[in-house]
Amino acid sequence: MAAGCAFLVAACSGEAAVATQNVPAAVAVEVLNIAATGSGGEVRASGLVAFKRETALGFGAPGEIESITADVGDRVAAGQVLATMRKTTTGADASEAALARLTAEQNFDRVTRLHAAGAASQAELDNAKLTLERARERVSIVAPASGIVLQRDAEPGQNVAAGQRVLSIGESRTGIIVEASMTASEVAQLRVGDAASVNVRERATLAGRVARIAPKGTQSGLFTVEVQVDQPDGLRSGEVAEVVIAGRAGAQEAAVVHLVPAISLIDARADQGVVFVVDAEGKARRRAIETGGVSDRGVTVLKGLADGDRVITRGASMVREGDAVSVAAQ
Repeated sequence: MAAGCAFLVAACSGEAAVATQNVPAAVAVEVLNIAATGSGGEVRASGLVAFKRETALGFGAPGEIESITADVGDRVAAGQVLATMRKTTTGADASEAALARLTAEQNFDRVTRLHAAGAASQAELDNAKLTLERARERVSIVAPASGIVLQRDAEPGQNVAAGQRVLSIGESRTGIIVEASMTASEVAQLRVGDAASVNVRERATLAGRVARIAPKGTQSGLFTVEVQVDQPDGLRSGEVAEVVIAGRAGAQEAAVVHLVPAISLIDARADQGVVFVVDAEGKARRRAIETGGVSDRGVTVLKGLADGDRVITRGASMVREGDAVSVAAQ
């Protein structure tokens, strides 16, 4: 009998050992405890300083540049000649080209008088001016507005193609803006005209206002917001700035917004995605979510998560539905 009992104990121990060997080891993961970022609070985003209108200037025909009188950083006035060029397509016959120029000049003068008297349309005047420009042997680049030269891409003696950029200017009359990218949930809290603060490193905080909110987002779900700076003295195009705007609760008051790191997403298509959350039993569960865009702070989650959820971050790609997980200490 003693031998029989020993055999049964050994058999039971063997079965327990086999059962233990068949239990998969828990997957080690890191989690993020979800908390709402809220709506109607302060909206912050980084962007680049720029002139509202930055215009590239070039010649309307190919040729050789004779002179460039403006350089980067120079302030220019509307109508100022910035560069001249000798065209290379005025015609092989010099006398024929001269006759064409004379005819174009006479026609332009005639149409200008008729336009002033109301007997010629603006289109006719524009066509006459274009014909004159094409007939001239030498053409100029003239500043379309007062501003500052931002870029110079050519030098005297260089041959350029028609339309090739020679200079780029920032037009002073259009003002200075900061272009920032924001998520759908952030722009939902903003309105054109909202007051904003603009922070640039090692400068005093500047006042501004929301001037434009893009009606269409990018493929990543971000929207461009333009903040007009009220007194931009000293700001330079290309500087990095942070804009701070007091968001509105309004229609978003009942909405709850969450942020998760991009590493949490195991599947993302348009505004939909999937993450894994850890349930009360320590197992991974798939959760479908609705996203509102990606920023440097993470992925905005509009629907699918609740306060207190534990979203798997590092290790999300290693687990499957129902897997036991071991949460690393944080």
